[in-house]
Amino acid sequence: MGQDLVSRQTHLARFRRLLTSPAMIPLGMILLIASALVFGRKPQVDAAGRPIVVYAHPPCPPDLMVIYNQIFARFRQTHPGIDLKVLHITGQYQDKVKVMFAGNVAPDVIFMYPYDLPAWVAVHALVPLNSRLGPPSQSGYFAPMLEAFTVHGQIYGLPKDASAPVLFYNTELFRKYHVPVPNDHWTWQDLLAAARQLTVDTDGDGRINQWGLNAPEWQLLVWSFGGRILDASHTRCRLDRPEALAGLRFWADLLHKYHVVPPPEVNNDINAMEMFCLGRVAMNLQMYPAVSVFRKQADFPWDIAPVPRGPAGRVTQIEGSALAITSQCRTRRAAFTFIRWMTTTGEQMLASVEPPCYRDPANIQAFLDNQDPPAAKRVALEAMAYAHPPIQSPVYNQITDALSPLLNQAQRGEIPVAQAARQATRSVDQIISRYDTDHTHGE
Repeated sequence: MGQDLVSRQTHLARFRRLLTSPAMIPLGMILLIASALVFGRKPQVDAAGRPIVVYAHPPCPPDLMVIYNQIFARFRQTHPGIDLKVLHITGQYQDKVKVMFAGNVAPDVIFMYPYDLPAWVAVHALVPLNSRLGPPSQSGYFAPMLEAFTVHGQIYGLPKDASAPVLFYNTELFRKYHVPVPNDHWTWQDLLAAARQLTVDTDGDGRINQWGLNAPEWQLLVWSFGGRILDASHTRCRLDRPEALAGLRFWADLLHKYHVVPPPEVNNDINAMEMFCLGRVAMNLQMYPAVSVFRKQADFPWDIAPVPRGPAGRVTQIEGSALAITSQCRTRRAAFTFIRWMTTTGEQMLASVEPPCYRDPANIQAFLDNQDPPAAKRVALEAMAYAHPPIQSPVYNQITDALSPLLNQAQRGEIPVAQAARQATRSVDQIISRYDTDHTHGE
């Protein structure tokens, strides 16, 4: 009993530190949200004796919310013994959920991306799912998706969509400029050659106003060229190694040497998806759910192709989401029933906008049978064969905050790539070292 109390107090102390860290939300929001919380245990069962499962649903577009409401209704219809309550959170999802944790009124099920996972695990906020799920190889999910939500061999989230960047391209522009469309054999050099042909001053004023592609995520180039961001133990940065440097140089050259991607000042006014929809870029590396925007806003034919190959092969980054059970959940069997159903049977109802992560033939066929573009939908599923988890670290946000300004300077040609990588490596190593020291000493 005493040990449990000490453990609980330790976890609560970690949540309080999480809330008051510099990377956390402003104090005013903490007070605003905390004032609305009723401290104490939330009810475990409803008036009819049914276990209650509270799911904190993240913000999403209204048309997608219509689909989700239909999914929730179907679950309630097929599982009358569970009282599902959906808490619709609008804006700053992660921050608000953290405040609820600190108030000991966390939802039973939360939504998360893979880069959020290590921080949740570090404060013991989630329940491992291995014992309920069984062997990962027999779970039915794409292996890379489960890997993205695994820490130290423990699975903490069931993936709900197999999303990773693929290459969207404007078939009309490729045809207009007589450029062969992307194919399965394309390398990054092939992409560059096509992008140079598709980068044009269309009105003759001496300034480029149509670019070959939007700038890809730099991680894709690092991995494709054989580099690493962190070492296998996730304790040291490796961006200063030759393979990583080669990938970063190619990525930076796309802007300041070849000028085939829009400069930052353009993207300050119009985001990457809007640039593609307006026909101002011919190619865009984007996760598959972008189709819901492109179908509405792009008035030209478009399709998707695999990510190009690099010297070390073809690599993309997992950006899909998962559902997880929180450590404050007291109806874990019912919560697991909900997340398993949502990521398997319920997933079929999202086939028009999300690739399935559950490899059931019915789910896959429902996805492929959708008549809306793109035509090459199978490319999104095949991406799972070369998908890579993102950086996995409890200090992910601090790492990306340290990397972004340095890599942006290198991309603009303001400092050499090697200098940016050296400085970034030192900064990241210091961030991880500080975290490890604090964690070891119980901070």
